[in-house]
Amino acid sequence: MKAQTIISILVASTMALASASVFAQGSRGQGGASAPQRAQVERGQRDFDRDRMRDRDRASDPAHDRKRDRDQDRTNAPENAPLGENGMYGSDLMSVQERNQYREQLRLTESDPKAQTKLKAEHKEKMQQRAKEQGKEIKDPPKTGKTDS
Repeated sequence: MKAQTIISILVASTMALASASVFAQGSRGQGGASAPQRAQVERGQRDFDRDRMRDRDRASDPAHDRKRDRDQDRTNAPENAPLGENGMYGSDLMSVQERNQYREQLRLTESDPKAQTKLKAEHKEKMQQRAKEQGKEIKDPPKTGKTDS
């Protein structure tokens, strides 16, 4: 009986020490994550916040969008295309500033086909008048998938 009591005390002590050990480890890592794990989570959150800020900046910066679109146009333009001007009616009679302004007007009216058609007709009339004043002849732009005339 004495041996049985001693064994019971040893088993109970072992169980008590094991549970105390588990409890101590749990309280040391409050929140259930170790220091390296917390650091990794914090880095991930910073990366997420940085990406979200970049997306917000891109969405609110139309100048950046226009620059990106212009760069893409230059990259994807045919070899013989002088920066997209080959499809613009009377482009050789216009200054760079006028061409840019006309492109911007076209971009602003792209969601309204009637307004864009009216803009193109007015532009064509203006270019014909300018060509007549300068004694020049306007060549029709090459037919491509998208024309600016």
